[in-house]
Amino acid sequence: MIDLSNWLWPGAGLGLGDEFTRPWWYFSLLLWLLVGGFSLLSQRHDPRAGRYWLFFVLCFAGNMLLIAALDAVSFYLGFSLLSLSAYGLVIHSGTAKARRAGRLYLQLAVLGEILLFCGLLLRASAAGGRFDWHSWQAVPQEPLSLTLLLLGLGLKAGFWPLHWWLPQAHPVAPAPASALLSGVMIKAGLLGMLMFLPATDALMEQWAPVLLVTGLISAFYGVLAGLLYTQPKVILAYSSVSQMGYLLLLFALLSLTGVAALPVLLAYVVHHGMAKSSLFLYAGMAGEAAGRIWRRALFWLAALSMMALPLSSGALVKTGLKTQLAAANLPAWLDAGLLSQLLTAGAVLTALLLLHLAAQLRAADNKQSNPTVKASAANSGGRWALLMALVSALWVLPWFIVQQWQLAWPTLAQHTGLIWPLLLALLLRWLWYKFSRQLPAHWYNRNAPALYYSLKLKRLYQPVSQPQRHWPTITLRPLERRINRALALPVVPFTALVCCVLFGVLLLTW
Repeated sequence: MIDLSNWLWPGAGLGLGDEFTRPWWYFSLLLWLLVGGFSLLSQRHDPRAGRYWLFFVLCFAGNMLLIAALDAVSFYLGFSLLSLSAYGLVIHSGTAKARRAGRLYLQLAVLGEILLFCGLLLRASAAGGRFDWHSWQAVPQEPLSLTLLLLGLGLKAGFWPLHWWLPQAHPVAPAPASALLSGVMIKAGLLGMLMFLPATDALMEQWAPVLLVTGLISAFYGVLAGLLYTQPKVILAYSSVSQMGYLLLLFALLSLTGVAALPVLLAYVVHHGMAKSSLFLYAGMAGEAAGRIWRRALFWLAALSMMALPLSSGALVKTGLKTQLAAANLPAWLDAGLLSQLLTAGAVLTALLLLHLAAQLRAADNKQSNPTVKASAANSGGRWALLMALVSALWVLPWFIVQQWQLAWPTLAQHTGLIWPLLLALLLRWLWYKFSRQLPAHWYNRNAPALYYSLKLKRLYQPVSQPQRHWPTITLRPLERRINRALALPVVPFTALVCCVLFGVLLLTW
């Protein structure tokens, strides 16, 4: 622990002493290093590589700072640095679509910063001017500060209904940036909720059922919305909205289980970060996997972990989620059996979405499997090796989770409960293509209304320039030239003569 209270503000400090900040920091560092190595290879010939690395390093510094922060101000500084620097990664390509997505992202990021800052001031006032976490957690929450903090941090976390920027920013950012956005950066909002909003607070226990239902809505909404798009990175973005719903559900369960759900929450964060980063990196190399079975196998290993295949990290965390839900102290209007069935239905929809993603990636592979793409991908062995290392770590993760957080392996009955949702999703996918069922065309790949409102907001603070009227200018220079030509006299002597005459008249009249 580094105590900075004598140098900065009261309670300032950095350290990794909490039971969940240390593994969170190590996991984030591992992901940043792997994706950073991937970026070294993928951005090697990019003319804008210098700008990419500038914002990459700033995001890395902000992320590491907010995890190690022992007080709210240090967290806020890291959170702001991460949020605002990520704008440079979103608009990296410089296209019109990237600028539109970047504008929406920046507007919501600034809004989130303002809401978070207001909530921070209220909490600091209630804590008597102290900013360390221990002082804050000893002070009861107030409805206004709780609302501000949930909205400010939720805009970064990206769960429904605060997800608007997520499906716009992921498709336009470079693949490694998208992997970090989904794998690490959106988790900053969740970490802030863990630090700012203690689960044992009385008000949090009252609000927890509402957050639980919101998480379920986000889980279903993200999958159903993703099925209406054909761009792989947009599908993955909506998958992140869905998975953040499950994490919000686990966050709500912290208040309903007496913090017993914390190990499952941490395991889910690591599992989702590694799996989703792997899928985004694979989506960024579409076309290079054509004809290479082992490369496509990397996608299926990451996707099957997301589908909670037995012996995967997904199976471990999904089983733990159901176990914690069954043990939760739910209010009377929430039925644990119904919620468990909804989680099973969510597993079916998640598998269906990933099968839909596989179909779109296969179509992208077929379109781009030409000699030009293969030639450009001739030096991509390093990137595939890093992706293989990430996927391998994902499948080693269950043993680490069991050892680190003492989660129990699923029983045989629980394994059976994990397999049949996958089989049902395969059957539904086959029936959908067998009978060629399609929704109306205008339902697919629709532009988000958020972009329209983003443009309207932009025109409020940056009005469209109006055409200016150009009034005729009056100058005497042409008239002077005409007079000189008409007189046909030497200009200098004639001017001197006129001046002398005027001077003489002046003397006579004096």
